[in-house]
Amino acid sequence: MWKNYLKISFRNLRKRKLYTGINLLGLTVALVSFIVIALYINHEWSYDRMYADYDRIYKINQEFVSNGESQLVGSSPSLLPVTLLEEFPEVENATLIFDLSIFSSVMIDAGEGSQEENHYAMVDEHFFEVFDFDLIAGQKTGILSEPNQIVLTESTAKRYFGSAFNAEGKSLKVDGKDFLITGVMEDFPSNSHLAFEFLASFKSHRHSREPEWSPSNYYNYVKLKPGTDVAAFEANMAEMVEKYLGADLAEYGYETAFFTQPVTNIHLGDPTLSTIKPGTDIKYIYIFGVVAILLIAIGIINYVNLATAEATERNKEVGLRKVMGADRVQLFGQFVSESMILSMGAILFSILVIYLVAIPFENFGGVPLDLNLLFSPIGITSLLGLFLAVGLLAGFYPSLILSGMEPMKALGNKLKIGGGAWVRKSLVVFQFFVSMGLLISTFVVKSQLDFMREVNLGYDKEQVVALNYHYNMRESIPTLREEMIRSGAAVSIARAADMPHDVKAGYKIFPGGDNSREFMITGYAVDPDLIETINLELLAGENYTESDPVRRGLEENGEMPILLNESAIAEMGWTSQDAIGKKINVGFTNNAIVKGIVKDFYFSSLHQKVGPMVIFNDPEEANVLLIKLAAGNPTANLASIEAVWKKLVPGRPFNPKFLDQEYANLYQSEQKVGLIFGLFSGIAIFIACMGLFGLVSYVALRRTREISIRKVLGATQGDVLKVLSLDFLKLLGVSAVLAIGFGIWFSDSWLAAFANRTALTIWPFVIAILAVLILAVLTIGYRSWKVFRLNPSKTLKSE
Repeated sequence: MWKNYLKISFRNLRKRKLYTGINLLGLTVALVSFIVIALYINHEWSYDRMYADYDRIYKINQEFVSNGESQLVGSSPSLLPVTLLEEFPEVENATLIFDLSIFSSVMIDAGEGSQEENHYAMVDEHFFEVFDFDLIAGQKTGILSEPNQIVLTESTAKRYFGSAFNAEGKSLKVDGKDFLITGVMEDFPSNSHLAFEFLASFKSHRHSREPEWSPSNYYNYVKLKPGTDVAAFEANMAEMVEKYLGADLAEYGYETAFFTQPVTNIHLGDPTLSTIKPGTDIKYIYIFGVVAILLIAIGIINYVNLATAEATERNKEVGLRKVMGADRVQLFGQFVSESMILSMGAILFSILVIYLVAIPFENFGGVPLDLNLLFSPIGITSLLGLFLAVGLLAGFYPSLILSGMEPMKALGNKLKIGGGAWVRKSLVVFQFFVSMGLLISTFVVKSQLDFMREVNLGYDKEQVVALNYHYNMRESIPTLREEMIRSGAAVSIARAADMPHDVKAGYKIFPGGDNSREFMITGYAVDPDLIETINLELLAGENYTESDPVRRGLEENGEMPILLNESAIAEMGWTSQDAIGKKINVGFTNNAIVKGIVKDFYFSSLHQKVGPMVIFNDPEEANVLLIKLAAGNPTANLASIEAVWKKLVPGRPFNPKFLDQEYANLYQSEQKVGLIFGLFSGIAIFIACMGLFGLVSYVALRRTREISIRKVLGATQGDVLKVLSLDFLKLLGVSAVLAIGFGIWFSDSWLAAFANRTALTIWPFVIAILAVLILAVLTIGYRSWKVFRLNPSKTLKSE
């Protein structure tokens, strides 16, 4: 029986080539989109699940509370893992990671000249016991247990030594010091929040000899014993804080607490917590999941619409089958088999297409697609489930209608499909509602990205280049600056601890002097040239001069001039003019004198409001050169600066970073969302327009005689277009109203994540809806033109 069903189904599908082609293409595009998004979501969800007992590994984060203000940080002190191992029986193991790239790059020399590397960390001897990555060369026992040992990743070993096995036992210089390569590990997978190329022994660092409770510059992890009550463990850590830090915290007016974060929650967790590799906001995963479901729904809707539209064309077939003895179940099976064949064909084509688009998508979205997953047991099961679900969902309603026809009415052309037209109209409305809604979302995301690119940040990021330098270069910086300016390629150069768009150092203002408020503040260590170099606006007072005292070497409670921003003086209730000359307590000195007030500028992501900032005259803490290029050709200016750099710093590569590009990199996640929204909204529109083309084709086919008569009576092509498009345009109007409601909701939800956001305008709605309407009219217009070209004498004769 099923063999006969399949034979007849293939025959029917070949006979109706337009119908088959539209449905097959629509389902294939929808399935490709669905599977690609599913693979992307699987990749994001699979982060840090490759470790043995990953469910028992936790990162230890820290909370600071001062005067009711809470600040969460993703790092903690170096003494924490040692204490946990010694005093907490529920801790099976603990490890520490010191990400040196946060502070500076390192120079690596394997005997063929120095190279600057950024993915460098120091870890303790327990690292490979907590994170069980495989070693390609070397032994895990005792690895990284001695100073000046280092482990390379496989790709790094190949880059420097040709192979992993050639690297083991060799040595290389790290910032001039010899390190012995004791092992080569597999590359960190793309779905690990850890991303390094070099792992040096933490015992090479001075803090390993005397670990302390401050500063909190380390990523610490614990592996708890099976059955551990995590809440009880956190409560015990609170007792540890009181035991070791209670007195000091009370003296400085702080409270602190350590809290756990499952390692599997790091990538999709709180984006404000610092991590080794940027994470993804989990709301994007949910959004993409919904988009995937909507796209597959649109593909299924195409089939349902076309199948129900052509139901009246197949009435004689159904009538004859019933007269010949076919029952409803048999007819239902016959018609469902057609949708199952199309579903299977779409699955096969989609797998082929996915293999073709995998690499372009990785380049486009920045996420690799694990194609091996498709042919794993769970992948094959999922594809079979998808095949059955799509085939049954697409074929159920049309098959129900076709199999339920009364034979006499079907043979007599007196059949009316009850509810069919209403269902088709509803599904068309849904298709174009989704298409318009996704396109509106794309334009909303784009408008916020444009706002972030164009907003006045309070400083000049154009034509500013940043160069990282090592602390051992500090003595040569004045000469380097002088020569760069003398070359004419630079007009101003400043030293700073961070780039101005990403200042991270946290401090605290204490009551004292002329201030009674206590609050958290961001500190920025710079030299006197910063104001001129990035064009900060000085609202009151004066800038630093070379004769002003610097923080390093300041006598205890010695006077130190500082600059504050508007938000800082607002916290203290002062105006710009009132603040000049005021004395405040910044922790390391209670004799900080306010010398100047700068206009607020965005020193972090636009997700946050501008907070209080103190700018210290402290060039010894700086490790970034900010260079304002001279007017003219930036390429030529960079070449001149590079020549100076290579002359004075021959052992260090020249790796400039443009400040505007580094600022744009803050919003890579949002840019990725905008690109993916744009891609899949275009796909949704394409599928919907294909379905519309098919529906218009069937309407035109059924109304060919009417159109021919109208043409004989003098109707123009515009009249034919009006006849065919009027009903569809009404449906698109309903879709537009629904899409506007969705767009308003999405705009509010999306923009709520930004403390600084663009104003919602009408243009994203107008452009998106007009774009879809124009494409729909073009689709209908093309089909009406094809019908209008038919010779009326032939069509009327055939009738």
